[in-house]
Amino acid sequence: MVVDAHAHLETPIYGVTPDPGRRKMTRLLMWNYELLGFHNPLWQGEPPGPARTLIALENQLRLSMGCKENLLRYMDRNGIDKSIVLPIAPFSTGADYLEACTGEPRLIPFASVHPSGDWEKELQEAMQGGCRGLKIHPNLQRIAPEDPFFFDLLEAFAPYGRPLIAHTGEFDYYIVKDGYAAYGDIRRLEKLIAAFPNVPFILGHMGLYYPERAIELARRYEHTYLETSFQPLKIVREAFDAAGRERVMFGSDWPESDSKYALRIARKAAGEDNELCDRLTAGNILALVS
Repeated sequence: MVVDAHAHLETPIYGVTPDPGRRKMTRLLMWNYELLGFHNPLWQGEPPGPARTLIALENQLRLSMGCKENLLRYMDRNGIDKSIVLPIAPFSTGADYLEACTGEPRLIPFASVHPSGDWEKELQEAMQGGCRGLKIHPNLQRIAPEDPFFFDLLEAFAPYGRPLIAHTGEFDYYIVKDGYAAYGDIRRLEKLIAAFPNVPFILGHMGLYYPERAIELARRYEHTYLETSFQPLKIVREAFDAAGRERVMFGSDWPESDSKYALRIARKAAGEDNELCDRLTAGNILALVS
């Protein structure tokens, strides 16, 4: 059993038109990054201006192909049995994903809500309808991690006993910067994490360019989990040291990345430890959503 803890079904970004007919991922800078095992020899941390612009462009092209049919096709190609699929409100909601996943047991939907709507009702209907967790994305939702909305949201969500996955990482999704990348600074989530010790927090991308910050949070808070998308082998192994074998999980962030690359790293990180491999590639996320 292999379960991808981080995938999407739609284009969660302003101004990008869905293109289900696009069946192949771009092979530009991101592809080279994938081939290098997410180890970047050219710069440390956030990419410099021209590289960031190219990555944003490529990212938008990949996001445009994010439909159910393409996801299932890549899952088949890469040997993935199930995927956790994550809406990002206001672009898509738990209700949208519940409808999209009807009749498809390989896809496990989460909820997402935005303060622009009747979010309490939307959350209740999504969770009671079968969503297995909650997604928040401060950058794309344009809501600061310290905003009272997230604290109110967690108060309403906590009684369901389900996990939350948060985007972490200072990344500009647009060719022209929109000014919200700083909302992805994982350190800004700490107050929210500390306030809800009974909610399992999955740190998506492990802080992206600054995984050491995610690893430090995992050392301090036993209800935090580290998701491996865009992280190289060395960092995944360090994650085991910080969070143990029960709190690290494979994720790819499809369609922003071809899932085969993150899965390859996860298996290398586990080595010949079959029990660890099973936990990393399926068991840890299934324990939270089953």
